[in-house]
Amino acid sequence: MALSQPIRAEPKLTQCLNDLQTMSICFDSPNSDYEAAWNFVFDSYDPDDEGHREALCALGNGYWVTRAATCDAQADAIHYPGTYRAGLYNRLVTLIEGEASEDESLVNLPNWLALSFRIEGGDWFSIDAVEILAYRLTLNLQQGILYRDLQFRDAQNRQTTLREQRFVSMAEPHLAGFQLQLRADNWSGELEIRSAIDGRVTNSNMERYAPFSNQHLEPVAANVLEPAGIRLTMRTNQSRIEVALAARTRIAIVGEDGAQELHPDRTIERADCYMAERLCCSVDQGTVVQIEKVAALYTSRDYAISESGMAAEDAIQIAPSFAELLSAHQWSWNRLWQRCEIDITPVEHLRALRLHIFHILQTISPHTADLDAGVPARGWHGEDYRGHIFWDEVFVLPFLVCRFPEIAREMLLYRYRRLNSARRLARQQGYQGAMYPWRSGSTGQEATPHFQFNLQSKRWMRDYTYLQRHINAIIICNLWHYYNFTNDLAFMEDYGAEMMIEIARFWASVAIYNSALDRYEIRNVVGPDEYHTAYPDADTPGIHNNSYTNIIAAWTLYHTREALDWLPPACRTELCDRLNLNQAELDHWNTVSRKLRVVFEQDGSLSQYEGFDTLQSFDAQPFQDQSVNLILEAKGDDVNRYRVIKQADTAMLFFLLPEQELFPLMERLGYGFDRTQMHQTITNHIQQTVHESSLSRLVYAGALAECDPEASWQLFLETLFVDISGASSKEAKNGIHLGAMAGTLHLLQHQYLGLRIHGDTICLDPSIPSSLRQLCMSFEFRSHDLKIEVKEDKLIITASSLNSSSIQLCCNGEAITLQPGSVYQRRCMPI
Repeated sequence: MALSQPIRAEPKLTQCLNDLQTMSICFDSPNSDYEAAWNFVFDSYDPDDEGHREALCALGNGYWVTRAATCDAQADAIHYPGTYRAGLYNRLVTLIEGEASEDESLVNLPNWLALSFRIEGGDWFSIDAVEILAYRLTLNLQQGILYRDLQFRDAQNRQTTLREQRFVSMAEPHLAGFQLQLRADNWSGELEIRSAIDGRVTNSNMERYAPFSNQHLEPVAANVLEPAGIRLTMRTNQSRIEVALAARTRIAIVGEDGAQELHPDRTIERADCYMAERLCCSVDQGTVVQIEKVAALYTSRDYAISESGMAAEDAIQIAPSFAELLSAHQWSWNRLWQRCEIDITPVEHLRALRLHIFHILQTISPHTADLDAGVPARGWHGEDYRGHIFWDEVFVLPFLVCRFPEIAREMLLYRYRRLNSARRLARQQGYQGAMYPWRSGSTGQEATPHFQFNLQSKRWMRDYTYLQRHINAIIICNLWHYYNFTNDLAFMEDYGAEMMIEIARFWASVAIYNSALDRYEIRNVVGPDEYHTAYPDADTPGIHNNSYTNIIAAWTLYHTREALDWLPPACRTELCDRLNLNQAELDHWNTVSRKLRVVFEQDGSLSQYEGFDTLQSFDAQPFQDQSVNLILEAKGDDVNRYRVIKQADTAMLFFLLPEQELFPLMERLGYGFDRTQMHQTITNHIQQTVHESSLSRLVYAGALAECDPEASWQLFLETLFVDISGASSKEAKNGIHLGAMAGTLHLLQHQYLGLRIHGDTICLDPSIPSSLRQLCMSFEFRSHDLKIEVKEDKLIITASSLNSSSIQLCCNGEAITLQPGSVYQRRCMPI
């Protein structure tokens, strides 16, 4: 896809481009739909969009991610060559309003990309200091390779053509590399290459974080490696994690007989937090110089090493050639894609969905399993939200659990390892059980900052979003989804059931009985909306009886009791004895789950929370995708006074729970609720929503899937391109929106195809929008492989011939037994 206008080549440049075949450089657009569906192409250099492209085209392998900055770039107003290791955090203290605020952040690591060159002792190459004649940046999703083709003219009228190819190895998780081919188009002379590891970095990707402390690293050692290479070791200054990067740089002359490696003398350049080597060679006009740099990253938290610096050095010394590393990397990506088969028309939709899968797998891959890392809201691609873990796993795990269940299991273990911290947090607030924090990082303590800085007013604002207790229900939703798909009883026995019990205890203790109403209430919380953190002019934060929170809490209490029946009797008895869980407590859960209060509007729709209808009206339309809370604060006003919603709140109920589950739940609570009321609720709330969050339109799309598929589809399309174009793409420079990306796949799989699990049966209740005429998704269900297709008016389900036994299906109420290798199809007219 050409994301900007193609360059107009001058005649001489056109001839030069035609001569580039010797370097395999191609500035032509992909010439088939097959190629177009696997490649994102930017066909001109745009400094204003560079940050966006650096995040969108970042490369990673689940262990670490490097942004797609040019190798000559340094952090400035245009570029940000960030590198991040999954789950590597550090805390710093900033004095704000006389109060010490401790904030934990994902750490920007030393820049291993750093490489530049100069001709005849002139200026070091910078892409922003030359005349660009031709440029193309291509992200190949199929192979996980970034290509950058560039032709430029410098101040001395020397013309040079470059091609870079870069990867972060999916085969060798600690290795990454790039190859730069440089051709001297119209000049000869001495070429000097400077290859560095630059540890003079800070966390400075986010403008609104500028007032906070941001220096996370301190130097440990800088070493010259023999026979070649350099190494830099740094340490985080609070968490005391050592980070070692080693790199080797090789140069060769490319001729008809291949690449002839050179072995020039090297000069070492060393400074605090910086290590570089310089290499020189003579270049004749028309000569192609090939520069290859391979880097290794290790930390003191990694397994099976003695010391991070030694591990990084050893990895570089024994690493095979760039070509061999690249080949193994391509094979590993091919293996991942085999589990993630997807097809949809048109090709623009397919490419966007593949981009979403690509970034999921770069963030959470088989290499993530042993890292004790959660699911970050912005991937490991930038510094927005400080790399924290929120609730985004509820959008990501449904994709993983039916393709990579072993990875999904590890994501849930991230929560289990923090169970004791959640218990402690609950006790500190006067509650029972376990209360997980809204934002977490290395530990289970609440990581939500005490303050946020408003760039518009230049004032600090208290942040009360930590009161989003609904995160606890999301964890149980994920556990429920995981077990239903995998039937992993051992996990539930060892980990899952304990988490569910302790979270249910929290909900039962936070619900306060109101005798006048004969209802339980949950007070002083914040819903997913996040704008409304208090009542107008209130002295204390929090709102009461948020509909989403109360109903999903009732769902949690009910299903936790049901989950105990999954356990073998001996295991259940042992667990109840260990946790002092008795029948009286179970009975109380049952009572609370039937009597939680839900607040309705006069038209029968759900109110967002108690008192929401009494707020002042607000025209949300002029403020779409804007931060209304910051705008109003800058004007001396307060968003808590108005009926304006940041992002889908109550609609999250309809996203998570299909009608056949939600309506009985409401009946169990003693409230009548039907599709008309559900549609009215969505209609009321979406008119008041500014969709500041990338998740907002996604959630509304899922909520509308059953009752209004056509409206749902339009919102789906807006979410599909959320980081590619539109308002949210501007924010993508600070990290991709992982939840929204995964959510588009969730919509296709669970809302439009209607996929859910009931016992041992796969249930399909499709709600196919009329525009969705072709879709194919593959997935795994308890070691059985299946493929579901929508072709015009047909629904086709195919069981792999390699399956060991039959599979039970229920499609729109029709029971089917699907044998290995068999195909089931039925007419499926779009709604």
